[in-house]
Amino acid sequence: MPPWWKGTRVLISWPGIIRAILIASIALILICFIHPIDASAYTVEKHDDAVTGQFVISPTKVELEMKPGESVSRDIVVANRTGITLTVEFSVEDFEGSGDPAQATVFLGDEDGSWGARRWLEPELSSIVIKHGETATFRTKVNVPKNAKPGGHYAALFASSTYEAQDEQGSAINKTSRISSFFLIKVAGAVRQEGTLDPPEVPAISEYGPIDIGLVFRNQGNTHLKPSGRVIITNILGQTTVEIPVSEWVVLPESARRNVVKWDSHYLFGRYTAKAEIGYTPDGTPIIVSSSFWVIPWKIVLGIAAGVILLMALVSWLVRRRRGVRHELGEEELDELRAVQQAKEAPEVTMPPGTTPAPSPEPKPGLIALSELFPSMDDSSMIDLDDGETQKLVRGLISQEVYLARSYIHEGRIEDARHELLEARSAAQCISLLAEIGMIDDMLNQL
Repeated sequence: MPPWWKGTRVLISWPGIIRAILIASIALILICFIHPIDASAYTVEKHDDAVTGQFVISPTKVELEMKPGESVSRDIVVANRTGITLTVEFSVEDFEGSGDPAQATVFLGDEDGSWGARRWLEPELSSIVIKHGETATFRTKVNVPKNAKPGGHYAALFASSTYEAQDEQGSAINKTSRISSFFLIKVAGAVRQEGTLDPPEVPAISEYGPIDIGLVFRNQGNTHLKPSGRVIITNILGQTTVEIPVSEWVVLPESARRNVVKWDSHYLFGRYTAKAEIGYTPDGTPIIVSSSFWVIPWKIVLGIAAGVILLMALVSWLVRRRRGVRHELGEEELDELRAVQQAKEAPEVTMPPGTTPAPSPEPKPGLIALSELFPSMDDSSMIDLDDGETQKLVRGLISQEVYLARSYIHEGRIEDARHELLEARSAAQCISLLAEIGMIDDMLNQL
């Protein structure tokens, strides 16, 4: 047996093999510990997406509740739907709220914010080339330092790309798109949740709806809040007109943010009150504030007022004109009545001297003084109610008095109307105009 064989037998003996396996396992564990294998490396998938001219990122908001010293990872997805191949670069920035409700978010670029968390984020990728229709999924790790302050901390993961596009005139331009995923991290500890709500912002006077109602919430705590609730609209009588739900909106610490809800109704009129009931904690009492406003369609109101004024002027003119016609017609009819009466009277007979005149005959039962029939005319001429022509003229005078009474009623002169109707009724009764009497009685009963 050759000498070298003995050494080989020792090396390949079972104790030697077991010893070698143990050494290799320990070495592999040490290598993995020092250089950990990332089992969740990014992936790219191909889809048949339509060309929309944009690329998107999801989720757009990542909310985490973590403890100091804790680490977690979240998947971020970027999809290319631009129709061309893109080179997408990733970066991280701090952001914070603003005291101006119109400016919800302020990005800080390379600066560290008071509530920043950009140094806590470790995206798996710094850049990637994505073809149209491809979706890239990569992991972003969040490491909360052990000395992190309790409360809210915020950072945005941006995906940006510059590519060639066309403007409205068809010319080639370089277009830069920048999209982001917001990380809202609440670190456990002495978290303070405090906030106030301003009275609803409403226009003092509007002509039409819809009405925009602005709700400004001011966060005075050390973590982000998500207020939500409802707005109740009541009319001038206090009756509920509509109830509008208010979806939650995120308000960062030491900042103010406006949420606008819409009362989507067009035809409105009168005074309304918007009462907001907004809560920002699951078990907290909602904040209640209110504001009032008017909705007046002034163009329509002015048009109606002008129409009413014109109608009143027309009625007044008609009344004045009717009074003048009544006076003229009254004189003409009186002349006709006198002419009829004179024609019915016998011609005057001249008596010889010394002849005693015969006694005057008794008045006929149908004769009546005109002033007795119509006291307002102040005319004592005698008329014969048995004559057909006379009755026709009397009917005309009665109709004019009824018309004048109606005009008085429209003007609100009830007593004058009553006087005219009573006089017309008395005249109608003298010549037995039953239909006119019934009509006049109905009008008197309504006064």
